[in-house]
Amino acid sequence: MKQRVALARTLLHDPVALILDEPANGLDPPARIEMRHLLLDLAARGKTLIVTSHILPELARICDRVAIIARGRLRASGTLEEVARQLSPLRTIEVLLTRATDLTKTEGIVRGHAAPGSEIEASEPELAVRFRTANSESELAGLLTQLVSAGVGVAQFREVQTDLEEAFMTAAREGDAEVAAGTGGETS
Repeated sequence: MKQRVALARTLLHDPVALILDEPANGLDPPARIEMRHLLLDLAARGKTLIVTSHILPELARICDRVAIIARGRLRASGTLEEVARQLSPLRTIEVLLTRATDLTKTEGIVRGHAAPGSEIEASEPELAVRFRTANSESELAGLLTQLVSAGVGVAQFREVQTDLEEAFMTAAREGDAEVAAGTGGETS
């Protein structure tokens, strides 16, 4: 109720912009859903919302632009897709198969397209092969053609979108690596 009262007091003055620090903190799931709908409604009414939160999946559902700050430094900003590209040029590709017998063949074919040093993950229960790559769209189209030409039963071939938690963890790891290397950009 305290969160609701605080937000109601803020909205009384019909502000153009709102800065909200952890607006869903301490809310149960129904109240969190209600808060999300309220924030989306405010944005639809043309309000600018600046929201800080540690509930990253929730932010990803309501924000059209994000900024990731780790160790006091801005690590990435933009749309979720732009942030994912800023933090890693590699993308995760998933190939869903129609037959378990195609898993090994698919692993062998995608090996030439996977980023050096990255793992190729094959999941028999899901009939899926996932790998990370820096390949262009045309190179991925060529890979799909190669799979189909080899007789692989491809049900889906898609990029798996990076979620906000994964993007934040990538930024945090980079910040930790900079500090360990002594290049963390810390100021005194």
